[in-house]
Amino acid sequence: MSEVIVVRHGQAAFGTDDYDRLTEVGWEQARLLGEHLSGAAQPITAVFTGTMRRHRETLAAIRDVLPAVPDATELPGLNEYDFHQLVSAYLAMSGEVIDLGNSRAFYRTLRQALMAWSRDDLADVAEPWSAFEARVKATLARVATPKGSVLVVSSGGPISAMLREVLKLDVETMVNLNLQAKNTGVTRYFTKGEHFNLNAFNGVAHLDQPATRHLITYT
Repeated sequence: MSEVIVVRHGQAAFGTDDYDRLTEVGWEQARLLGEHLSGAAQPITAVFTGTMRRHRETLAAIRDVLPAVPDATELPGLNEYDFHQLVSAYLAMSGEVIDLGNSRAFYRTLRQALMAWSRDDLADVAEPWSAFEARVKATLARVATPKGSVLVVSSGGPISAMLREVLKLDVETMVNLNLQAKNTGVTRYFTKGEHFNLNAFNGVAHLDQPATRHLITYT
C-alpha cells in the first residue's frame, strides 16, 4: 500500500496582473509544509506537479527545507481549469456585471460559473467539463503508479475533482469543497493499485498553530 499526499499550491497573487505566482505568504506556507513533511515516517519517493508556475514554486519552497525530495514529473492534468475564462463566459451568458477585483463577488460568481460549466451551459470555453473530468481521472491513475510516499502539487479544481471521482460526489458537493480549499492544504489517500481510500482532506496542521494561524488563506 502506498500513500498519495496531494497539496494545493501556496497563496497565489489574486488581483494582480500575474495570479500564477506565489506571494511571500505562499512561499512561507510551503516552507512550513516542508518542515512538517520532514517529520514523516517515510521519505517522499516520487513527486508530481502541474505545469503552472505556482505549482513549481510551491515545490521549490518545500525543497528549500527538504532538498532530498525527488525532482518532479510534470502532468498537465494537475493544472487548474481556466477560471477567468469560465467566469467571463458565465457573465456573458447571464448579463451580470460584477467587480472582478472584489474577491467575495468573484468567488460567488465562480461558484455559479462552475455549476453552469458542469451542465454544458457555457459557450466559447476551451475545455469542456467532460474533458476536465477525464484528464483528472487519468492523472489520478498516473499518480497511483509509484510505490511509497507520493507528493502531488496541484490546484483546488483538480483536487476536488479527484475527491469527486474517489468518493462519487455530486457536482455541487465537489464545487463546495473546491471553494473551501486552503493554500497548502493537504489531502491524503492510501492507495493499492488504482484503488484510493481517502485518509484526510484539506489539512493545514503546519499552519494551525498560534504563531502561524494568520497564514491560513484560500487564494
